[in-house]
Amino acid sequence: MKPSIKITPLFLYTMTSGLGDFIVMGDLITKIKKNFPDAGSIIIHKSNPHIHLWPDADIKKIFFSIFSFKELCCLVRTIRGYKKNNYTIFCLQMAPGSIQGFLFYSFLKKMNLADYIVDFNIINADIITPPKGDYILDLHLNQLAELLKIEFPTDDYQLELPVSRSVRVHKVLNKKRLIGLHPWSRRGHIKSFIWPFAKWLVLARNLLSEHPDIKFVVFGKDKGFNKFKDYIIKHCNRTVTDRFCFSYSNSVHELINTIDRCDTIITVNTAVVHIGYALRKEMFILNGPSLDLWVPKNDNIYVIRDNQALFQTSDKWEKDECFASLDRIKTDNVLSAINMAWVNHRSPH
Repeated sequence: MKPSIKITPLFLYTMTSGLGDFIVMGDLITKIKKNFPDAGSIIIHKSNPHIHLWPDADIKKIFFSIFSFKELCCLVRTIRGYKKNNYTIFCLQMAPGSIQGFLFYSFLKKMNLADYIVDFNIINADIITPPKGDYILDLHLNQLAELLKIEFPTDDYQLELPVSRSVRVHKVLNKKRLIGLHPWSRRGHIKSFIWPFAKWLVLARNLLSEHPDIKFVVFGKDKGFNKFKDYIIKHCNRTVTDRFCFSYSNSVHELINTIDRCDTIITVNTAVVHIGYALRKEMFILNGPSLDLWVPKNDNIYVIRDNQALFQTSDKWEKDECFASLDRIKTDNVLSAINMAWVNHRSPH
């Protein structure tokens, strides 16, 4: 639907340093560009190493690192250029309610570089947009829809990968159903974000025993990749290890290719879930102390949570036992979710 707005907006968004952050926010600004051809978008990030994946040549006009004085100076000049051309500057945040982002935007307002601070729930924001939607992309699209009194096409709510056009996905026909295992989180140095190796092993053994038509690919680019590989080989006989392959991802492109080859993904909540969602994969997601808005939702995605947690999960509560922790999720609960889904004929085969 064509937007009916009386102003020409420039949207400033904050973004942190993860791959998943880039995937979601990159797709968002792609859809802003499609629906608001005259609008501008700028991403202010925390030295995110993945912006090189951006497919367009205007990368230096869109992405600015807050940790680089040179880039901050370029940001100021860029915003001033927009203001001279009568753009209205809206400051929005990737993470709802970020105090850091709010303070940074308040600084921009003091410098007369911002018109409105927009937030889901900070009471001192100029414009408050109540959160609508269950997934981070949906929240932002609905926020823009409310802000500018327009509607986005339904298809825009499906995440697409905003990656370089050099990515080539190589499909491989497998006689066995290929199940991807991704045990690692970017915050894997924190216990509550780790599902122990022993539980992954029990899960794999049970699935191999119950489903002779499957094969596992362990994939990722984590520092502990070889440690996990050695653990599996050490604790399994040849019959089991023959149904494993190990695919270290040397790049994001390789990571995407591996995910696309899989029929099903079993993973902790990390960037892999956003890639899998964009590639329409069946996924079983182990979600510990991560906000639910980071988890995509559809009939092909199953989320297993720590049912012993007392309070709703939150990214900030990593060591408090009252909040969710990955290491408390029981293997039987994961097995039950997988077998129930497959019995109900929801697997790709």
